[in-house]
Amino acid sequence: MLAVRRVALACGLRALRVCDASCGRLGEWLRRAVAEYAAVLWRRTAMPADVFWQDFLELLVEVGDFGGTYRQEAELFLHAGVGSDVDLVETLARALHSEYVSARLDFRAREILGLRAYAQVAAGAVDGFAATATVLGSADWQPLEAMVSYALQRGDAASARAVLRAADRPGFHRDWARRRSIELAQELDGEGLT
Repeated sequence: MLAVRRVALACGLRALRVCDASCGRLGEWLRRAVAEYAAVLWRRTAMPADVFWQDFLELLVEVGDFGGTYRQEAELFLHAGVGSDVDLVETLARALHSEYVSARLDFRAREILGLRAYAQVAAGAVDGFAATATVLGSADWQPLEAMVSYALQRGDAASARAVLRAADRPGFHRDWARRRSIELAQELDGEGLT
């Protein structure tokens, strides 16, 4: 089933590259196909974890070009079972980031950093959030918000603040990071939390 769903995704990506997808049907199909692929119990196959996760990361970056992961990134990692492999996924994401930077694939380089954050959210790896936010900077607000929201859901205001402090660097979404820090301080003051 894993191979069948992966081939379907490859065909879908090819179709998106050559078709007019403005009506959104291919994009919606792609979102469902990615979710179905992530839910396949891949550990029951003979596929080594490093091979699966390398392909999964590359697939999500490519699918992300077409919006196929939009607002379901952490959920995809959760369904794929990232919990026990979060360190491996981080290592692979770092290597892919270096490759994308070397090849001057800036969008993909930024996407892979965001995926690193979503994998940590799915794994509940709050202790790595600040370091990931430091690498992300203010390039992309959505993975930052995913980390902040998850930390707050766990009642960990310190980690949420650390993410926003780490992201407060020159970049496209620096204003968002600063605005979100102010909102967070107001929320916590209103709740009597520190």
